[in-house]
Amino acid sequence: MHTWPTRVGSVLQMLDPSVGPRLVLERLWLEVANWNTIGGIWLNVRSGHLTPSGVFMVGDAIANAAEVAALASPNTAPIETDGLPVVARQLRDGNVPIATLMVSHKHSEDAAAFIVDVLSRWCTDRLRLQLEASELAEENQILRGALSIEVKQHDILTNSGVMNSLIQSAVRAAASTATVLVQGETGTGKELLAKLIHSHSHRAHKPMVSINAGALSPTLLESELFGHARGAFTGADHERKGLFEVANGGTLFLDEVGEIGAEAQVRLLRVLQEKTITRVGDHKPLTVDVRIIAATHRDLAKDVADGRFREDLFYRLNVVNLLVPPLRSRREDIPLLINHFLQKYNRQNYKNVDDVPRHVLELLINYPWPGNIRELENCVQKAVVLAPGNTFVDDLIPPTIRSYTDSQPRDNRSQMAAAQSDPSEALNNSLERYAEAAGPDINAFFQRAEKLLIIFALNRERGVKLRAAKILGINRVTLDRKLVEYTIHVKRGKGVVPEGTSGDGDGDGESEESAEDGPARLVTA
Repeated sequence: MHTWPTRVGSVLQMLDPSVGPRLVLERLWLEVANWNTIGGIWLNVRSGHLTPSGVFMVGDAIANAAEVAALASPNTAPIETDGLPVVARQLRDGNVPIATLMVSHKHSEDAAAFIVDVLSRWCTDRLRLQLEASELAEENQILRGALSIEVKQHDILTNSGVMNSLIQSAVRAAASTATVLVQGETGTGKELLAKLIHSHSHRAHKPMVSINAGALSPTLLESELFGHARGAFTGADHERKGLFEVANGGTLFLDEVGEIGAEAQVRLLRVLQEKTITRVGDHKPLTVDVRIIAATHRDLAKDVADGRFREDLFYRLNVVNLLVPPLRSRREDIPLLINHFLQKYNRQNYKNVDDVPRHVLELLINYPWPGNIRELENCVQKAVVLAPGNTFVDDLIPPTIRSYTDSQPRDNRSQMAAAQSDPSEALNNSLERYAEAAGPDINAFFQRAEKLLIIFALNRERGVKLRAAKILGINRVTLDRKLVEYTIHVKRGKGVVPEGTSGDGDGDGESEESAEDGPARLVTA
């Protein structure tokens, strides 16, 4: 006859932590019922920890089970009852009870204690698997979101906080059907932002069609946008689809929309209102489903006031307004862009210009770049094509750039050059300015610096405390304590939010920010 110690292997094989408690107990009872010593097994799983929760029993019911379970301790120990004796144990996660196990027996306390211990191990393993699965699911969701944005915005290179905020706003706008107006100086990358919006929208599988409205005459522009019927004008020997038809279901990017004439403005307004177009020379309306992203370097509000642009069309286009900052407002991007263009034109011209002397970099950073990124790209392309070796020589920089830097006072040059200095130099300069303004109190500085770094990490990880703690080099418990100490409020999917903001302020909730929410900002109060 087999005694319970000889069946240890069989019991352990049944305790699969991926299987729920009901099935595990039923499998276990098929084995231990043959021992003729175990009376019943009782497992109470508290809600909020192991899943599923509730009371699970096999065998004979234990009399007054709830009252007996209240006597259980974190150690496996016998409890005398009016019926069969019981071996019980309370399982804890730290100081929090998560489950209670009880096994009644007839004459073998060791066998009952063995069952309690192996089921305790099963509960522990199941809790560990559930936590790992939860963390992996959260990590997977975060990585998917990060990968999506990284892959689809690879053409927008930036280290600027302003540009990153703009990109996040564009991604949020992409999820809607709203018309977008992108404003900014010539050469700032408005079309790249339009492509980013299209690639993040539900129309990404449909075409994105672009047209420069300022480069065409009014008649030709209407023919390009709306198409024409056969015989509509001299030379129209066949009917032709317009760009609205070509982009049906997708996105139409209207560059330099501020340059179109009054008649084309009227027809464009009708498309936005009625969702229909009529080909030139035809009378049959065609229904189209096109999202319009318009771009201009002009101040359309001023043009409306001057009577150059229709007010009703302006309000139709200006549902979501994105303003792309000029390059002079984000000088921290200049070294990144220089490196990108060097690689691009080195490949195209079979060159290896990779050495940019410090004084050359300062020249390029100090210049205001009225032509923005396009002007910078032309400057780098010229340097690569004409460079005699692998060095970006200052003789190849256009005279206008060199003369501008030479004309600036020395103090201005040093301030502008500070934007591209290495982190140690930037920290030294910042600390000197801080000490002059606030005094060299080390404790006060440490507190302010620690708070700013915590806010930075939480905003960067969009309120995910586990990841923020990791990049800060502290554990999650320490981060929670610091949030209370500095009165920092966090919302998952958003980052640091002002005190009193509605919604989940805990960072551990599951709600994501809505499409209407703005980007998270530093809260240093």
